[in-house]
Amino acid sequence: MTSASPAPLSAAELQAQLGAPYTEVTTAEERERHAELLATISVQRPLALHLQPRRHGRWRVTVAAADTLGALSIISGSLTAARLDIESADLFTLRVPALARASRVSSRHQLQSTAVTVGRLLDIFEVRPDARWDDARWDQLLADTSALLAAPRDEARARVVDAVSDVLRATPDEAGARLWPVTVNISLEADETRLHLTGQDTPGFLFELTNALALLNVNITRGHIRTIDGETDDVLVIRGAHGESLEDEASLRQVRAAVALIKQFTALLPDTADPAQALRQFAALMRQLLTQPQWADDIAALEDSEAQRTLAEVMGASTFLWEDFLRMQHASLFPLVGDMATLDRRVPRDELERDLAQRLATSSDAPATALNAFKDHEMFRIDLRHITGRIDFRTFAAELTELAEVVVATAAWLAADAVALQSGTPRLTHDEACPWAVFALGKFGGSELGFASDIELLFAYAGDGMTDGAQPQPNDRYFEAWVREFLATIATRESGIFEVDMRLRPHGNAGPLASSVAGLAAYYATDGEALPFERLALVKLRQVAGDPALGARVEVVRDAFVYSAAPLDRDEIAHLRERQANELVPTGEVSAKHSTGGVVDIEYWVQARQIEVGAHDPSVRTSNTLLALERLAGGGHIEATLATDLAEAYSFLRRLIDALRVVRGNAHDLTIPARDSRAYAYLARRLELDPAALDAALEQHMSRASSLWTP
Repeated sequence: MTSASPAPLSAAELQAQLGAPYTEVTTAEERERHAELLATISVQRPLALHLQPRRHGRWRVTVAAADTLGALSIISGSLTAARLDIESADLFTLRVPALARASRVSSRHQLQSTAVTVGRLLDIFEVRPDARWDDARWDQLLADTSALLAAPRDEARARVVDAVSDVLRATPDEAGARLWPVTVNISLEADETRLHLTGQDTPGFLFELTNALALLNVNITRGHIRTIDGETDDVLVIRGAHGESLEDEASLRQVRAAVALIKQFTALLPDTADPAQALRQFAALMRQLLTQPQWADDIAALEDSEAQRTLAEVMGASTFLWEDFLRMQHASLFPLVGDMATLDRRVPRDELERDLAQRLATSSDAPATALNAFKDHEMFRIDLRHITGRIDFRTFAAELTELAEVVVATAAWLAADAVALQSGTPRLTHDEACPWAVFALGKFGGSELGFASDIELLFAYAGDGMTDGAQPQPNDRYFEAWVREFLATIATRESGIFEVDMRLRPHGNAGPLASSVAGLAAYYATDGEALPFERLALVKLRQVAGDPALGARVEVVRDAFVYSAAPLDRDEIAHLRERQANELVPTGEVSAKHSTGGVVDIEYWVQARQIEVGAHDPSVRTSNTLLALERLAGGGHIEATLATDLAEAYSFLRRLIDALRVVRGNAHDLTIPARDSRAYAYLARRLELDPAALDAALEQHMSRASSLWTP
């Protein structure tokens, strides 16, 4: 094993290696100083700076560092994050002699010296600090940048992207200047591959450019960066990640197209909730695209600034959306993100039904496959509409609910047809067909679906009888098979994303998958086996598929159980909430759903109030929480100010839960990140708040919710 330490390089050797481009921009005195600066670079000291004050408040900053992929991007990003405007730069790479400490010659067991070289960066920047600059910050800049260069590459990139984004977010973007286009040309000259870029200079331009090249695994061996009258004119000499020349025409076309695209995308990062995540996912997308035969068409589809903005917003909001949709839906992604008209309009229910029917009729895939492809595409479209701010939370919930209703109804009919082929049609004792119905519960029942919501369902059929197939079987067996076929029809990729939940059926997981009307009536009777919490749960029951007359019969059973004159045991509900807070929330954590003050406090309280007055005022019998608050206030059952406060608290907590789910991709982990963590800052940004405002909102709304159950 050898361990190389750098050996001094003279100014003359430095000049000889870097040639005329270097001597034209440096003095003899500077070259001596550069040689000394380069000699200080080591593993323990990855960065050295030399500072020269210039006229009009400018500084000449010379940077020496180890030459690693992405190092220049880290350095230029650190300058931008420190609010140093880079007006020009001359960029060089060189080889510095190093001497191996020990290399054993095996035949004689002797040590001999081996000459090696190591790569170094020598970059000369002309920068202008902003009005708030304090010269004491140079030491902090050196320490921060050194720490970034010593950190793992992905971690360093994430940290500098966040820091640059914070600065650019606070910089006014006049007339969308950050998205002004850049012209990229590539030429081969004297065995060198040169990248020539021109365009309007914008804050962070050099960082965006060097970052784009680093993401493409392209090294900059020399560069000449100039800004004249607000226009940037940059020439970069580039090579591959391992020093190989880049001369293949196809590869150069890819670099030219991708550099411009990534540079422009990087300019959008300050507008995203999690800039580092957005950039990481976009880089992965670009690497994937460049392996496709139609890469040029795909990149062309992404050149539109609105398409890029859409991608930036979704990638900065969610990892699971990228993994569960973008990667899986490659063929349909680009038409969707590039078609702003499709994202701007709401697709009405009847159009959803027609589109699904046409897909089922024309697809060569199995019906279940076609149904799930439709579900995933439409769910992604609706998610995009919400993430990009085209619709508010209530509209988002309504659109997701409509889609779920269409998918559930279609899956129920597909399952019924499939089982009937094997068993025949189920019939009642007087030989008429036995109708069935599907009911939504929970958020689905309340038309309140959000990101990663599960689909809570209850299945019912009219009564006993037999099927009319060649081998008749009892209706209860037929409908058990029907529900199993339904569950097999709807595919889910992630826990909680359109996952069907049937635990609220009679007897829970121990009960039959489908219940007859008589079975429901017995279970929910005054002397039946239903537990007190099920009375709350059935407030949300709403028919979404099947026979309307049968649905009405089930609702009569529900009303007799839920809205009876029997008193509601509030102590039992309070005990249930205490158990949830203790058993479902990790010690020391706060859950937006189950902790004291979580959204469940509001939901249970509203449902309890509906039950208490619903026997005498049928107008409050609604499955939607916000509508229930309006009707409770309208009927004089609660104060209007209380209804308003609870509606605001409920809406905030639902938005908070969605912001957590869109990151984590499941319906289960709803704990709020630690206050001083990056995750908390990202969460605040997703809610369009700063961390302090999120603190205040959490305190206000969770305190209001918890007070509902205070004796």
